[in-house]
Amino acid sequence: MKNVIITVLAILGFANIISAQERLLLKPDSLFSLAEKNSRLLDISRYKISMSSNATTIEKQKAYLPELGASFTYGYLSNGHVWDNHFNYENTVKVPHTSMDFSLEAGYTVFNGNASKNRIAKADLEEQIAQLNFQKDKEDIQFLLLAKYLDLSALHNQEQVYQENITLAEKRIFNIGKLIEQGMLTHNDKVRSELQLTEIKQKLDELRNNISIINHDLNTVLGLPKGTVIEPDTLTYSKDLPLGGLDKYEEGFAERIPELKAAAVNSQISEKQVNIAKSGRLPSLSLFAGDAISRPFLNAMPPIDIYMHLFQAGIKVRYDIGSLYKSKNLIQQAKMEETLSRKNEALMAEKTEMDIHAAYIKLKDAEQKYISQKESYRLAKDNYRVVEQKYLNKFAVITDMLDASTSLLSAQINMSNARIGIIYQYYNLLKTSGLWEEATN
Repeated sequence: MKNVIITVLAILGFANIISAQERLLLKPDSLFSLAEKNSRLLDISRYKISMSSNATTIEKQKAYLPELGASFTYGYLSNGHVWDNHFNYENTVKVPHTSMDFSLEAGYTVFNGNASKNRIAKADLEEQIAQLNFQKDKEDIQFLLLAKYLDLSALHNQEQVYQENITLAEKRIFNIGKLIEQGMLTHNDKVRSELQLTEIKQKLDELRNNISIINHDLNTVLGLPKGTVIEPDTLTYSKDLPLGGLDKYEEGFAERIPELKAAAVNSQISEKQVNIAKSGRLPSLSLFAGDAISRPFLNAMPPIDIYMHLFQAGIKVRYDIGSLYKSKNLIQQAKMEETLSRKNEALMAEKTEMDIHAAYIKLKDAEQKYISQKESYRLAKDNYRVVEQKYLNKFAVITDMLDASTSLLSAQINMSNARIGIIYQYYNLLKTSGLWEEATN
């Protein structure tokens, strides 16, 4: 079953599979597609959209469909007993014992101060909020998975660096052994080199455990078969990132970012709530009609065992007099909530502008850091080569050799992490500025 799923993913273009080992070469665009299809968080967000759409339908039904009601009763009537106003018994009135009533009522609201119209508009806006929340959740989960993906890529790069350094250390220990046989070095030099090799192997084991943890997390969220080994695409590491000027990210950001668009819609919802509160001051006008048939006719003495049919229709006007003194505070509260929504919208826009500026600066800083780390790696590499030659010619001690090896290892890892840092900060800038679609296209 696992191999079938992986093969299907390959056919769909989501990955390049080495099925024999259950390995998956995963690209960022495939990562985003799988996240959108299989994330439980996004499944909940989609369900909330359906709920909001259903709520809008309910409000429209309340506003545009007539109210209909029907009732039917069938029962038994006893005889009537008559007393005077002093409760002295006077007479027993014979009453037909079979009772039946059937009625049908219909009503339609013509005007209620536009309350129904505003409730429908509010429901439509809440549906937009649900859609924007889905967009936000989608970007959040995709960015979270991308961060884990980049962590996985960084760990794989570090794994390769550790393996290369293990090879160098083993080669160095072999050479030291030859020199010990020739009496040129002491056994202590070999012991110290072996200790360093042991430390590197221990760090490599810890690193592989972290790779396993992240790999499992990605498999779970992406809906991949358990045990699938994800291999990050190396092209992502060297991908050219089209960075523009700061204006590109700051201009029009409020119209792109789901959170800010949702804040603007929330302000509109508050405005509709004010209108709903104001509608309480206006009368409501509705049409009504009813049809009824009953037996017996009780408005006679004695009652007559006949069917009585009545039909009525008309206009009903209702006005809540209490709204004259209650609606003032309700309207004031709604206006305060509207003002608060506008303030929150402005505050969020201000914070977002600062976040965009900070994200841009961090990206530029990451680029500069990579240049520095690249130079540090070049120097560490040259230093290792020089110290190694000095050590083999007895012009340096084992401590110098081990220090040079440690510096080279650290420089390689720092350079790799710095490159991953550029990629992370670039995608962070796209998300912060509302240009996340550039990352998913």
